[in-house]
Amino acid sequence: MAPVAIERSQPLLSDSDTSLKVTKEGPKTLPARWNRDEGIFQLEKRAIFSKSWLLTAHTSRFTKPGDYVSGNYVFDYFIIMDKDGNYQGFHNVCRHRAYPVVTKSTGSSLVVGCKYHGWSYNAKGDLVKAPKFDTVPSFDKKANGLFKVHTHVTPEGFIFLNFDASPTPVSFEEHFGQLPYEWRNFKKENYTYAYSWQVEGSYNWKTLMDGYQECYHCTIGHPGFAKTLDLNQYRVTPLQNAARHEVPNATHRMDDETPPTFTFVFPTTGVTVTDTMWYTMRTVPISATKTRMEYDVYRRNIVPYEELREFMKFYEQVEQEDYDLCVATQRGLNAGVYSKGCLHPEKENGVYYYQERVVDYCEEHLAAEQKVGHEIYPARPASQTDEAAGPTCPATKICSQMGDEHGQLAW
Repeated sequence: MAPVAIERSQPLLSDSDTSLKVTKEGPKTLPARWNRDEGIFQLEKRAIFSKSWLLTAHTSRFTKPGDYVSGNYVFDYFIIMDKDGNYQGFHNVCRHRAYPVVTKSTGSSLVVGCKYHGWSYNAKGDLVKAPKFDTVPSFDKKANGLFKVHTHVTPEGFIFLNFDASPTPVSFEEHFGQLPYEWRNFKKENYTYAYSWQVEGSYNWKTLMDGYQECYHCTIGHPGFAKTLDLNQYRVTPLQNAARHEVPNATHRMDDETPPTFTFVFPTTGVTVTDTMWYTMRTVPISATKTRMEYDVYRRNIVPYEELREFMKFYEQVEQEDYDLCVATQRGLNAGVYSKGCLHPEKENGVYYYQERVVDYCEEHLAAEQKVGHEIYPARPASQTDEAAGPTCPATKICSQMGDEHGQLAW
């Protein structure tokens, strides 16, 4: 039985919510509702984070088979190097009762075991042990391996995950086009993983990304950072699901001829590469008004660790300034007075570009849901859908009669 649609008096997205057309007054921001509405956030999870290629780690964090890194990018995941040296991605959820398979952020083991009932899996995701289930004739061990997550590793060592449960999600090349060209001067062998840190903030993920996509605010918001570059030459060039931040006269160059690179990777990642280090900034949504910032720092091998830490104080100060700006801005977005603002056509073109991508993804997915009459969860494996349970399952039948899980559908 298909899920029953929930009727609402107010559509989830009205025309005014999705319109980003440039008017005679110039480009406009997204409506403030996009930065505070839980229904829109749930749609973004289904439309964007369930189907996009997400930059999550780098190969330099893995030195031998069995090494793993776990995290959350809307979905809990872990990446592990198998015996063949390949990088395997999985949902961090045991197939038995949904307990996490790994509970540490990093570790090393060719067999990972759930600490609830002892189910164990190898680095390829196969179930190798399910205590006492050998006495259950109908139990199929092969059908209870971990839920796999699509993985792509670039020549530069960047590891991307795609949570789309379909066998063939959009290809990395189709999704990003020539993005790897942006890192053509990056030499992964020159850097070593140093440390990570994270912080949670009371603001929507797009509140932060709005600021990342322009340096119009740098003179006021980042006075120290502004002194290291010529803001008159700062340019943001939209790419395919990415953007290049060009700072030709910046200090901290990669070498005598190459300035530092700042690359936006849709939907929420920034990659900064300098002569001293490179680091990633992941903006991980938690709810409509809460976000976790995750930073991974990699030291250039010729730079002493103490020098790196001193250097990073500068960038950590910049990140703290952004944090403070976002918290204060979110209060204004939540107040219900501000609806839309105007964008500078040159200084904030990067903001307009990425907001347009957000709307495009959500409109396309919402149209698909309206066509079938229920929510579509791309990250949910086919074996875990209500339809897979069968119409005779009483518990599933009740779920179907209740409608969608979040009560946000507009039809």
